[in-house]
Amino acid sequence: MITLIPIGEIEESALEALKQPLAEVFGQQTQIGSGLELSRESYNLQRRQYLATAILNLIPLPPADDRMLGIVDADLFAPGLNFVFGQADVAGKRALISLKRLRQEFYGLPPDEKLFLERTLKEAVHELGHTYGLGHCSDHKCVMYFSNSLHDTDVKGWSFCSRCRTEVR
Repeated sequence: MITLIPIGEIEESALEALKQPLAEVFGQQTQIGSGLELSRESYNLQRRQYLATAILNLIPLPPADDRMLGIVDADLFAPGLNFVFGQADVAGKRALISLKRLRQEFYGLPPDEKLFLERTLKEAVHELGHTYGLGHCSDHKCVMYFSNSLHDTDVKGWSFCSRCRTEVR
């Protein structure tokens, strides 16, 4: 079971749009769980961003073979990086994605709901892939390719390359 955990204010449509595709990609049922409050303690006033690890640690540990995916609409960072689209706790089988930089509006562009939902799915599959033991892939079309920019996310697909698909199964 994959449980989607809204953290803070999240549009229901974004959560619903992830359920079926994630169930198909990972061969597991997907549900929307109870929401969590966005922790103000994880906010860095100087950076005007939230520390991804602090938010990731709010997500409860899942039962044995399950996964938890937190979804937040806040700008995230990790030490040494300007921002992150998401982060995963491999041992804890939980992951986190941020919707903030996946929206065209973040960059002063007109909204594009289809593109936003495509980006959201790619980042969700990527971070959940880490919880199944996958590392970053060198194939720029594979969903496990590291996204250093939104361009990287847009270029890659939402599915695994043949090598990563074999590993995740």
